[in-house]
Amino acid sequence: MNIQSMYKRAPDSKLKKGAVYLWIHNKDLQCKCPKIKLNKPYLILGKEKEGNQPSGLTMNAKSIVVEWKDELHDRMRQFQRRGC
Repeated sequence: MNIQSMYKRAPDSKLKKGAVYLWIHNKDLQCKCPKIKLNKPYLILGKEKEGNQPSGLTMNAKSIVVEWKDELHDRMRQFQRRGC
């Protein structure tokens, strides 16, 4: 996947804008969630991949994936300012 913007991350995060891997555990592939569509923007809330493998995001049952809408930009900026 390709990261366009990051609103919040840990101080020691290795994630950067650009191409990264999206990791999903085998047990989580069985869910009935809607499929992620290619070439569509999404807001993804997940955990950063840890370990020796290439950096990226790990998705699990607690992750949130929402198709991006322009109205989300202002709302995310508000959350970002509130967290500082």
